[in-house]
Amino acid sequence: MSAGLAPTAAFTEPLPLDEYRALLDEVFDDEVTAMVHEAERTELFPRALLEKLGAAGVFRAKWAGQTKPDVAKLFELGYRLGRTASTGVGVGVSLHDSGIATLRRFGKTDYLKAVTERALDGAEVLCIGASEESGGSDLQIVGTEVSAETNGGAKGFRVRGRKKFCSLSPIAGHMIAVARNVDDGSTHGNNVVVAVAMDDPGVVVGDRYRKLSAGPLDTAPVDIDTWVPEEALIARPGTGLAVISWGLAHERLSVAAQCAAACDLILGITLARMMDREQFGKRLYDHQALRLRVADLQARVDTLRFALDGIAAAGPMNLRTAAAIKVTAVRLAEEVAGECLHIFGGSGFLTDETPLGRWWRDIKLGRVGGGTDEVLWELVAAAMKPNTEAYENLSSFTVVE
Repeated sequence: MSAGLAPTAAFTEPLPLDEYRALLDEVFDDEVTAMVHEAERTELFPRALLEKLGAAGVFRAKWAGQTKPDVAKLFELGYRLGRTASTGVGVGVSLHDSGIATLRRFGKTDYLKAVTERALDGAEVLCIGASEESGGSDLQIVGTEVSAETNGGAKGFRVRGRKKFCSLSPIAGHMIAVARNVDDGSTHGNNVVVAVAMDDPGVVVGDRYRKLSAGPLDTAPVDIDTWVPEEALIARPGTGLAVISWGLAHERLSVAAQCAAACDLILGITLARMMDREQFGKRLYDHQALRLRVADLQARVDTLRFALDGIAAAGPMNLRTAAAIKVTAVRLAEEVAGECLHIFGGSGFLTDETPLGRWWRDIKLGRVGGGTDEVLWELVAAAMKPNTEAYENLSSFTVVE
């Protein structure tokens, strides 16, 4: 930790936003850049980065004195992660922080509070186990089961199942797992959320997947057949989907902020390329079609940033707003990356010359991870309200000749 950084114990009260920005400016230094570059080279998540962020108080300063997120600080951390130009690293940090968000609000027992404290300091990594062996975004078809079981006189639960897409599981200390309580014989619903210790012999993490992109985001399947104490229960039967959805909303807001910052970075680099590169006797920037294409993208990225400012100013985190801004931001980022890759031309396809190709592949993950476009649009659709009165009075708008 740098000499100028405050010790983590100092962050017991909410930190003003400008001071939090200054903390992030100091923490995201050349050492972090080196960690990210090494992570991209090895395709392994930099565990040391979470330790550095925790030791510097990045998570504690963000959560001090609060059980619900300060959305403005959530976005500030997201912007810094986006500027690392590593989707795998950025999403990994946001997943850990989303685990903290879930425990911070819903973890009421001493057991869960102790896990939260270690996660805040970066001493323990959190992962989220939501997707089942079937994959997909439908959390209502949970196959992982939970049933009451006494172990040596202690009350607790037997957890059995398999989670398919579990990012950070190879380095995590606890999984926040979605499961289905089967004590009443139900086959649908009745979901719970429980903390599962990853070092238990009954928890087996499979081999890391080889993925199309986001290499550093360690993702693997996890087989679970273990007992957990009663104090590990985060969400009681019937409330599991609501709790995990709240945690995922935190991740979605972070991803939107990461997209905004990544777009600014990609556009800035592309503009520099356009100023430097000559074709047909003039700079790429002097070709009107290219210049206006980039201007259009920049205008929409600026609008995205203003939208994020508005969401932060609105106050409490809103699940449907999080869904709307995430899907909008990722789709814009995908377009920005694709258009900028096109402007780089052949050089953009040479991975030894530019990272544009990697960024283009990475951003696609955002349209799948944390909820597909269609799942998020369903959340948006559920909040839409018809203007029945205007519809019924539609005839009054008709112009009669």
